Amino acid sequence: MRKILLYIVFGEEKGYYDGAKFSFLTFMNWKLSEDQVEVVILTEYPDEFISYPVTIFPISPEKLNEWSLNGKYHFRIKNRGMAYIMDQLSLSDQDKILFLDTDTYFNKSPLPLFDLIQSNQALFYLNEGLIYERKRFQVYIDYLEGRKIEIDGDFYELSMKSAMWGSLMVGIMPNMRPSLDWADKLMQVFIEIVPAHTIEPFSLAESLKKKYKITEGKKYVSLYSTSRKKEHAIPIISNFLKKHYQLSIDNQISSAQKVIIRRSPFKVIKQRVFQLLN
Repeated sequence: MRKILLYIVFGEEKGYYDGAKFSFLTFMNWKLSEDQVEVVILTEYPDEFISYPVTIFPISPEKLNEWSLNGKYHFRIKNRGMAYIMDQLSLSDQDKILFLDTDTYFNKSPLPLFDLIQSNQALFYLNEGLIYERKRFQVYIDYLEGRKIEIDGDFYELSMKSAMWGSLMVGIMPNMRPSLDWADKLMQVFIEIVPAHTIEPFSLAESLKKKYKITEGKKYVSLYSTSRKKEHAIPIISNFLKKHYQLSIDNQISSAQKVIIRRSPFKVIKQRVFQLLN
């Protein structure tokens, strides 16, 4: 059984590329010798990762434009990127793919995440709540309630069990590959109906839950996803990589564990004061 760690990295912001490197370095610190964990990078700039022991799949600007519907919805790139990688790899029925956003890192073992990915169970970062129970998801009720959407002879309707799942982490197996395509078609319908940026994770979760259970893996990962956390973390990660890039990969992995990303209380207060004054 192969365990595949997948990152999709594109755009001009170097912080995304450095974030992916730091994420898989902290992940690999916990890998046991018997674990067959492979790091796969689908990226616009392959040279960023050429010195690392990863499998690289280049992605062209033209393909990115196609996947983002000519820039209309760039979050679609995640769905199409996962589907593309699953098609490119020679996967067996037992193989597992764990997609991660680049603003993730690990200070405890993430290996149980692969155990949570099963042939009857997909993995997301977090269950953010039922659509009908959270005011911030009201837009889905406003625009989808009462609609019956046909996709490939099957039908979708918003239900009381419809939930929002955070997709900065997605774990799936090869038998779930068709659910990516069904989610993509549902997503493209939603794009024309629902004025929300969370359509990508919602469509994928709604597609997967038709056939599979979904569980969350939040407790195994740390992240710096907010703007203030990124402002603090990205320079630290960038400086670490500049300082250690000439070391062996094993030394980079062990050194990455010593990097402190979490903000101190003083830093949090300082950022808040700065925002208030500006």
